[in-house]
Amino acid sequence: MAPVNPPAPGTLPPAPAESEKGFGYYGAVGISGGAALARQLDERAANNGLPPISHPQGLAIRLRYLARDTQGLAWLRLAQVTVTERTIARWMTARQRPLPANLKRIDQAFWACRRHNLVDYFKQRLWDDGRGTRIEIYPVDQQHVAPNRRRDLNIRTINVRTDWRRVVDAWNSGDQQALDAAWDSIADSLGSNHDAYRYVSHIGFGI
Repeated sequence: MAPVNPPAPGTLPPAPAESEKGFGYYGAVGISGGAALARQLDERAANNGLPPISHPQGLAIRLRYLARDTQGLAWLRLAQVTVTERTIARWMTARQRPLPANLKRIDQAFWACRRHNLVDYFKQRLWDDGRGTRIEIYPVDQQHVAPNRRRDLNIRTINVRTDWRRVVDAWNSGDQQALDAAWDSIADSLGSNHDAYRYVSHIGFGI
């Protein structure tokens, strides 16, 4: 993939959270549909597996990715990693360990760069020349909900054709409000019980 210019200086979107709390409606456990969309895109961006930044291998993978071309250092600087290139080289060879604050900034730089590089690809693949992408929607976990409060929810499958540019742009910028709004539009196509899928346990799709 050809190098791309990083965005203008500013605040980079956060890296993905390693864990998220359930929303707790009558004891149900889940996340917003927009958060589930972002999580699925992050999993695809990580090729379905990436050690955390706290793990030496996770740090090495991120630094190697950022060091692939001259843009990597720009992303690190945007994340306010201000050490010298010699220090970054020592991090890459495990001769020195970044401080916790810099670990967080490296993770942020990696994800901002990775998302930025994949935006056009994801839009094209998910749109698929108008055919869209089929997604599976897994309802919230209700095992801790009182039986009289449980809703009859099943895994739903729908084909999404119209919202992918909006979804991917919101994912790239870390705009959770825009992701949730995009998900609301998608969920509306589920019919009369669409509100039951505002929160979900997982969303799956293949690209």
